[in-house]
Amino acid sequence: MNATGKMNISNRIITRTCRARTLVILGVALYVAQPVYGEAIYKSTDASGRVTYSADPAPDAVTTETIDIETLSPEERRAAALLRAQKGASLDASIAQREEAWKTADREVLQAQNALAQAEHALQTGRTPQAGERTGIVGRGSRLNDSYFSRIRSLETAVRTAKKRLDRAYRTRNGLR
Repeated sequence: MNATGKMNISNRIITRTCRARTLVILGVALYVAQPVYGEAIYKSTDASGRVTYSADPAPDAVTTETIDIETLSPEERRAAALLRAQKGASLDASIAQREEAWKTADREVLQAQNALAQAEHALQTGRTPQAGERTGIVGRGSRLNDSYFSRIRSLETAVRTAKKRLDRAYRTRNGLR
């Protein structure tokens, strides 16, 4: 071969190499630049009317529909993951606050129930007159005096106050729903 032939062979090799590189670069560019393709999700309805969504159609389905959804690019996926993480952190804080509010409300309901039980017990046991709460009547025994009725009124007031506290505690807790 002559010098020109050698040049032709080396030119052909260089040209083929350039073409191969160009094809590889073009293929990569087309792959990267391709539009976001959708994925198919199947909505299948069985004989009982139950709807199932899956990647494959259900074999026992009476009807099957294809639902196309767009998939996200890697950048969009990273952005969505970051947004979910941010929302998740604020959601976690919100859930923690809500749980603490529920615990506080439950404690108040329990304390109000205990206070009511104690007030009712005090009223029941307090109905028995104590020393000095009877006044003697000549020839006819004795009668209860004002100190007895005053003590009973205060015990009944304690029961009413405890019931109101319990009602407020229930309303507060129910308001958290």
